[in-house]
Amino acid sequence: MDKELLLNLINKYLSNQATAGEEKLLLDYYDTLQKNELKWDEFLMGDEDTVKTELYDKVLQEIKTRESVSKKPVILRMRWFVAASVALFLAASAILVVYLKRNGAPSNNNQQVAAKHIIAPGGNKATLTLSNGSKITLDDLATGQLTKQSGVTITKTGNGKLVYTIANDSSKSPQGALQYNTIETPKGGQYQVNLPDGSKVWLNAASSLRYPTNFSGAVRRVELTGEAYFEVAKNPAKPFKVVSNAQEVEVLGTHFNISTYPDDASVKTTLLEGSVKVLSTKLNQSKLLKPGEQSNITDNSIHVQAVDTDDVVAWKNGYFMFVDEDLKSIMSKLSRWYNIDVEYTGNVDNLRFGGMVSRSKDLAQALKIIEQTGSVKIKIEGRRVIIMP
Repeated sequence: MDKELLLNLINKYLSNQATAGEEKLLLDYYDTLQKNELKWDEFLMGDEDTVKTELYDKVLQEIKTRESVSKKPVILRMRWFVAASVALFLAASAILVVYLKRNGAPSNNNQQVAAKHIIAPGGNKATLTLSNGSKITLDDLATGQLTKQSGVTITKTGNGKLVYTIANDSSKSPQGALQYNTIETPKGGQYQVNLPDGSKVWLNAASSLRYPTNFSGAVRRVELTGEAYFEVAKNPAKPFKVVSNAQEVEVLGTHFNISTYPDDASVKTTLLEGSVKVLSTKLNQSKLLKPGEQSNITDNSIHVQAVDTDDVVAWKNGYFMFVDEDLKSIMSKLSRWYNIDVEYTGNVDNLRFGGMVSRSKDLAQALKIIEQTGSVKIKIEGRRVIIMP
């Protein structure tokens, strides 16, 4: 797990602000540390009793301070014990790393392999296809105005975002068929779009969004492939519909996430606030979602369950978060963001992992959440990652 994210997770855990998924993630990580505990080397890390005593004394003092005003000392003690154990492990690891850097000790073979195969993370990359068929590569362009069409000005900002500004009243626009633009992100790409009605859309890697140049009809309708997070501008008189593989989502104004990759087993819609109606077009069945709920649509069923929304939209906030997730699902997400191909040399169907890492880190950092368990071996050849159980 990325150290900065881990420390942030510990702080949330101690202040009772962690979600159920984040709490489980931290406890699972602690279990992993216990199973793979570093062997103490006094020459490298100093006297074991002295280091541990100093760290634990500080933590125990904090426990006493907090328990004096706490109504739940047992829970607090457990939380501080876990955090202290994780912090102790990090401290020991830091001592070892500092020693190795200062003394020029060689890295192990696995680290050397990772260093030779640095695969950078994705970034703000997309292609905008205009209604006339012309294409604009967004990642190579300077900022500023791109074009005008149907009374709408399209502008690209410096932080990788398309902004649509309505130049005149859409009711005065020429009558006729709607004109559609399409924005597509490649593997290793992401992009944010501000639509003509003020709605905001964040596109994940390997995704596309087709939408009209202005919403002049009775319904605001867009088409999605892949994954996107929506913040829909409220308009009770004009519903907003997202059409994707085998489903339609209808809202008036709300925040939600849709994952509808072709190679995934189901289409998932997660509601953060407001309400949405999810319709399975194959089953002709619909469900109303409440905040914190997620619908899963397959060829045979539509199922609704409660989820931690922070876990679902972690990608939009700049990090991966895996909570007891199966290996193939994890690698699918990594393959889209790092533009890699994944190959399995054996059966990995029963392998599940948890971890948290920034999407700004290179691939080697992301793979650490899998490598540290010792359950599989990982080999990198160019942009091909081989998983060996």
